[in-house]
Amino acid sequence: MYSVTILNNGEWATYGTVMYNSAYSSPDYFKIAQNFFLLEGEGKKILVDTGIDDLLDYTTPAQREQFGLTATKSTSQVLAEHGVDPSDIDILIITHLHFDHYLNARLFDRARIVINRNEYLHVLNPDNKPLLPRSSYPREVLAWLVDEAWDRVDLVEGEVEVLPGLKVVWTGGHTPGHQIVTAQTDEGLVIIPGDEVYLYDHVESLKPIGNHYDLMRHVDTLRYIRDLGGIVLPAHDPLVSQRHPTMRIGGKA
Repeated sequence: MYSVTILNNGEWATYGTVMYNSAYSSPDYFKIAQNFFLLEGEGKKILVDTGIDDLLDYTTPAQREQFGLTATKSTSQVLAEHGVDPSDIDILIITHLHFDHYLNARLFDRARIVINRNEYLHVLNPDNKPLLPRSSYPREVLAWLVDEAWDRVDLVEGEVEVLPGLKVVWTGGHTPGHQIVTAQTDEGLVIIPGDEVYLYDHVESLKPIGNHYDLMRHVDTLRYIRDLGGIVLPAHDPLVSQRHPTMRIGGKA
């Protein structure tokens, strides 16, 4: 059994066309959260995604005014609030290689790093340059993954049990090698869907996101996550902190 601590760098903003498929009307901008997750169990500390620092640098003055966006916290600060140093992390699971999910990977200098093989090969293939702008795929961290972190990167495919009761499952809708994470807790199954589910509304109403690689795989993934019937923790929904005000699931025994 695992405990899951919801970590949060703060709030920022993105475009409505990113959040929802064009078949659905949406506002020009959405306020979003930056959630990532600390799991503890089997004698290990596992981080799912890395958070990002300086969130407000990724917003416009108009967005900051519209949503009242103010101070944010670095990943190191957030971890420290829970008594955790980056060097304490044993396993880093990256759901996919978009900047806001892997940018701080270099903080974790001893962690085993679990990435889907399709995702890794996709971002390293020069033929895919038109799909990989630097703004979303910082090259410096990708270079680190294939150099300094080389011996600690585990490439996985399909559904893999990382530890007993902790799995990654390839979904491939949002990006070619996107994977979700499931963990058994004493409160039930926790599902960390990465960016297959930006908001609860996506999975609860089966409304697809706007930024997808394979639309039908993404829709099938929404159905799959819904049918699992677990506790879903979207990476970008501000409602996560309202639905889980203790910011912790499991570990009560």
